[in-house]
Amino acid sequence: MKNWILITCIIFTISAKSQPNKSISWGTDLEFLKAELPAKHKSFYAEKSETYFFDGIKRITLQIDSLSDFEIAIKLQQLISSFGDSHTGANWSQFVDKNKILPLHLFWFSDGIFILHTTAENKEILGCKIVKINGNPIQVVIDSLSTLLTVDNNAVIKSSIPKLIPLVQLLQFFGLAKAESIELQLENQEGELFTYSIKPAYMDRENRVMFKPDSLALCNRNERAYFVDYEVAVDNVYYIQYNKCISREKPPYGFKGELKKLPSFQEFQEKILKTATKRSFDKIIVDLRFNTGGNSSQGTELIEKMAEIKKINERGKLYVILGRFTFSSAIINAMDFSNKTQAIFVGEETSGKPNHYGEVRSFTLPNSGLNINYSTKYFKRSEKNLKTITPDHIIETSFKDFKEGKDPVYDWIIKQ
Repeated sequence: MKNWILITCIIFTISAKSQPNKSISWGTDLEFLKAELPAKHKSFYAEKSETYFFDGIKRITLQIDSLSDFEIAIKLQQLISSFGDSHTGANWSQFVDKNKILPLHLFWFSDGIFILHTTAENKEILGCKIVKINGNPIQVVIDSLSTLLTVDNNAVIKSSIPKLIPLVQLLQFFGLAKAESIELQLENQEGELFTYSIKPAYMDRENRVMFKPDSLALCNRNERAYFVDYEVAVDNVYYIQYNKCISREKPPYGFKGELKKLPSFQEFQEKILKTATKRSFDKIIVDLRFNTGGNSSQGTELIEKMAEIKKINERGKLYVILGRFTFSSAIINAMDFSNKTQAIFVGEETSGKPNHYGEVRSFTLPNSGLNINYSTKYFKRSEKNLKTITPDHIIETSFKDFKEGKDPVYDWIIKQ
């Protein structure tokens, strides 16, 4: 889902480094937050009370003198996330020290959390599974980091935790690390356990090395594209990968770039409808597993048009793939498929839920500059209070699948 490093060898405890920026009046900011967030949010107290929020703000206020700016922001996120809206929170990433990030890109497969990218000096750990961090079982690490999330379902944890583990400041905040050098207990592809010490280091596309699978599954070839389609002749399948609810016609909120550099969804829609009606495919697959949202309206229009075409909208012919990254506007489009078509849903549970807050706006705390996101609208797409969209057939990808270039979800569909 998204990319969330100079080496510093200073070893210190949380309390030793936890000195706030005295130029920031956090007390004033917390009072501002206490008034503004409930006033701006669509319904901030839907799940928890004003008293709970005010008491939480008070507890943080009493600790200001012993906390760093980063720690204050983290505690605010923990408090806000407990109110049940995954679109609302403190953008604490602005206080992350980029010199304290481990050079790791991780992914959570069905059989564990594996290392897919690192720097050349650490290349021997590519393809290894993380078992422990500084002697702490990986589940303990997961449980601690999960307090930063609005945990509607397990998919939220699976999609978010791999991005949080490399942040040394977080490991220190939760008492999982004291030094910046982190000891990993790893399991290699032969099932052998070993320990490996890794330090923060800068990593980007230029200097990173990656685990190379034997081949790349179709779904992984264009993960970063907004939307793309393939005619898979060997399977007589029309595969539509919809990764972003964003386009030239529906740019992101506050977009300041050149619209012409964004792809046209209108043109894409016309191509899909023409191709799907002209050819006689055995299966039509719409893959939403990597779609974290944007503007749902363009997808809704396409789905409505697909629903009107009998050649497309047939039980056993139209399939929709869901996953842990399916969120926000992509959830709305998934429910459009559910309500308007005979699509069969396959894959993983979604991190987003059918009824949710959205239409995100933000404001900034006046002294710290901490950005606060909040929801302005409530979307209701189901009469049931579902915590996720559960596919008709749950199919997960293992590391072995990835290594061999297999997509078990796609493979299952073409066998039907």
